[in-house]
Parts: sequence; structure tokens; C-alpha cells
Amino acid sequence: MSQQLPIRFQEHLQLTNININASSISFTNLTMESDKFICVREKVGETAQVVIIDMNDAQNPIRRPISADSAIMNPASKVIALKAQKTLQIFNIEMKSKMKAHTMTEEVVFWKWITLNTLSLVTETSVYHWSMEGDSTPIKMFERHSSLNGCQIINYRTDPKQAWLLLVGISAQQNRVIGAMQLYSVERKVSQAIEGHAASFATFKMEENKELSTLFCFAVRSQTAAKLHIIEVGTPPAGNVAFTKKAVDVFFPPEAQSDFPVAMQVSPRYDVIYLITKYGYIHMYDIETATCIYMNRISGDTIFVTAPHESSGGIIGVNRKGQVLSVTVDEEQIIPYINTVLQNPDLALRMAVRNNLSGAEDLFVRKFNQLFQNGQFAEAAKVAAIAPKGILRTPQTIQKFQQVPAQPGTNSPPLLQYFGILLDQGKLNKYESLELCRPVLAQGRKQLCEKWLKEEKLECSEELGDLVKPSDPTLALSIYLRSNVPNKVIQCFAETGQFQKIVLYAKKVNYSPDYVFLLRSVMRTNPEQGSGFASMLVADEEPLADINQIVDIFMEQNM
Repeated sequence: MSQQLPIRFQEHLQLTNININASSISFTNLTMESDKFICVREKVGETAQVVIIDMNDAQNPIRRPISADSAIMNPASKVIALKAQKTLQIFNIEMKSKMKAHTMTEEVVFWKWITLNTLSLVTETSVYHWSMEGDSTPIKMFERHSSLNGCQIINYRTDPKQAWLLLVGISAQQNRVIGAMQLYSVERKVSQAIEGHAASFATFKMEENKELSTLFCFAVRSQTAAKLHIIEVGTPPAGNVAFTKKAVDVFFPPEAQSDFPVAMQVSPRYDVIYLITKYGYIHMYDIETATCIYMNRISGDTIFVTAPHESSGGIIGVNRKGQVLSVTVDEEQIIPYINTVLQNPDLALRMAVRNNLSGAEDLFVRKFNQLFQNGQFAEAAKVAAIAPKGILRTPQTIQKFQQVPAQPGTNSPPLLQYFGILLDQGKLNKYESLELCRPVLAQGRKQLCEKWLKEEKLECSEELGDLVKPSDPTLALSIYLRSNVPNKVIQCFAETGQFQKIVLYAKKVNYSPDYVFLLRSVMRTNPEQGSGFASMLVADEEPLADINQIVDIFMEQNM
């Protein structure tokens, strides 16, 4: 049986099949700012053209007779930025209108969209940001570091808050490609020169932290070693534990002696780093531990441009042959793969919890049972609460905790500790809501149930309404309303004397109650209110109940 892989690989498009000239498929002529558009500059005869490929309609590329040194599509909308020598222009393709233009004093050697409305511009000496808002002109962010002199600029990145800026360049020296990076702190106005080929910023929430950590990930292949580094930049947010920096070897096979990293994307969905090398290898790392989960060759040709593949949480790229490829995590296979092939159950558990992935059920059940048998009920409760897909959030788990008495030296029984963890995490399911409210109501603490309902921590059901009703009919009414139990809602309205609401509610939810039965029960307890209710039933042109039956009820009451 063939081994299941932890990744899914897909070819989305072959550019030559949609009449893109093979000679135009290069770093100079083809750009991809996001997974939505690919932009190609090519010559058809003597005519310069820009071809825009919308990945949602890839078989119908848009061709425009445009002469430009560079063309980059906005990451989200049909807005294109064009560069001709020192002149920069931005056009809205759909509106066929020029949005903005600017003439630089220096040539722009590299540019990139860093947000939906901001461009970064790199010249031989400086880096600028140019906003699409209003009539603003490019703002100088920092001067280039001397370590990038003579380099071909291949990337520019920022963290989400644009507090950290990164310029990446490469140069050929002594038969190898050297990577040079400049990391700039906007707050401190300080640059740091770093040897590195590919990099990305990421935000990551550690289990014990409330706030996200801003991480800087970069890969380098020097003459002596190849490493992936993951470090937290800046001061950790207040109350956060600092991220422990990681540095791990990046493996290159013997036949790839001159290979080096060329691209990196981080998946916020899975918290993994995708690293692509010049020779078409992909390395996938867990960002928290820097563990290499998988490595293989996915392309025989260089993948020269990449972007995050938003829909799959993966990476998408284009190779020299014109294949548009994506790689992402296989949700069904990654956890079993980490557990059985990598034999790393700790990482399997961590990733399963962190990303709510299946495949580690046996590990969680085993761990839960072991902790429970050892009397470590608080730890067992935590495992049951965090297990992915709610696999341990079952009636059987609750019954186990119900059978354990309060432990000496603890304020609350294990069952309430378990529910406490679940409440901190989010909403309880139907069965949990019932089993939590049962002892709480028995202790006369219905205000706690009210509080949880207001916070939307309980799943409303007919059974929960029935449980609450003897203590508080009004609270039960709100539960029946939320869980859409019309017969019980109307019963509560009747019992609390809110007759005018019965008819309105019944019409609203298109429900036909037994009005004769309701009137009879009201007349027994409160004849005066019953008279008003009867009047409402016959107020419309079409009475809601048979008039003869209404008269009979009044006759029964000697009225």
C-alpha cells in the first residue's frame, strides 16, 4: 500500500495552453502578486502586450496593447500598476480609468503590492511606500544597506502592522548565489543586514499567550550550512511569553549542491512554513517547533514566483515551463503522517489541537484515559476539552466526571472544572448545557444560567427550557424562543399572561396553536384575562377559533 502524503499537490493551469509565449514565462516578464491574477508582458509580432489572467476565469485571458517595463496586478481587484522608465501609473481596468501617476527621480528596480492599496518601490538607493489614497506621493521608508549593493532585488515584505520591513536581494559570487537581506525597524529607524535567501513574516499565537507574536522566518544557504531561522521581532506584547527562537538545518540532497531557497510563504490557517528551492523542492515546517514535516521535489523546473494560496491555506507558484502549481496541507493525512511516519506524537497532538485537525483520536483517548486513571482530573478535563472535532465531548465523558467525588484540597468537583474549561473555550453543546445547568439549578443559582445564556455559552433546546421552567418561566420562555419550540413558547406566554403576544408570535412563525385548548386553560385560572384573550381571537375578519366553541367555554364558566 502506498504511503499517504501530508500534502496535496495540484496543477491549476499550463500557461502555454492559453497561448502564453514560453519565452515570456520568466521573473522579468511574469508577475503574480496574489493567487487571483497572473500578469505577463509579451510581444506579439511587433506589438507589446500585457496579458492578465484571472485565475477564476483562466481560459479567457485579457490582452491589452500596453508597452511597459513592468506590470503588476493588485492582489484583489482589477487594478494594474505599470512602470515605464521613471513613470509609474495605476489604472482601473474595469472602469478604464487612470487612478494615479507619479514620476520618480530614480529608476524603480523592483516593486510590489504590500497591501490592497499600497505599493512598495525599490530604487538603487532607497525604499518607498506609495498609497493609493488621495493624491499622496511615495514616502521614503529607509535607505538601502550597502550589503545589497550590486544585488538583484527579488522580494520585499512587511509584517501586518508595517512595523518591520524587509528587502531581499541575491548576487552571484564565487560560483554560488549569495542572499542578502535588510531588516528595518520603523519604530527604531534601524537596519540590520542579514545573510538570507528567502523570508516571510508571520503572526502566531502561542498556547499560553493572549496576543499574537510577530515572527520573522528566513532561510539561508551559506558555504558551510543551510538553516531556517524563526525569531520574534520587537518586544513581545504585554503579558505574552516570548517566542523561543529556533534555528534548524535545511536538508539539501547530495545531487543539489548548488540549490538554495528562493521563496517562502507562511500559512496562517495551518501555522506551517512552505519553503521552495531553486531546484523545485518544497520543505514544509511547523512554525512553532521548526520541525520539518515533509520535503520532496514538486517541480523539475525553477518555481520563480509564489504567493499564498488563500483558498487552501497553501502556496501557489509558477515554474519556468508555465505550470501554475499549488501545494497545501492534506487535512486528513497530516496528523497520521506526523504520528506514524515522523513518529512524533507530541507534534501530532499539538497540531491537531491548534488547527482542529482529525487523525490523532487514538492519541487523545489514550492520553485522557491515562490521566483519568492517575487521578489527574484537571489535566484529563483539559485534554477532553481541547481534543479536535469534539471527539471527547460526549455524554460518556460527562458521566465519567459525574462519578468522581470532589477531591480533597480543591474548591470544585472535577465535573465543574471540566465545564469551566469548556466555557472558557466557547459554547457548550446541547447535552453539556443540560448537565451543567442541572446541578446549578439544584443549588438555586439560576442567575448563573442567565449569565451563560446572555454570553451565548449554552445551546438552547426544548429540554433545557423544560429544566429551567420550574425555577424561572420567563427564562424558560427565552430558551424556547431561541430553540424555536412554538408550542412551548405559546404555553409560556399564556402562563405568564402575555396573551397579546400569542397571536402575534403564532402569525410570525406561521404556527397554528390549539386556541380553544389555550382559552379553556386560561379561563380556569384567570377569567378576566380570558375575556381579553377571547376578544383577540375573534378580532380579525376570520376568527382564529370557532365562535361556537368560544361561547361553550364561557358557558362552562357560567359567564
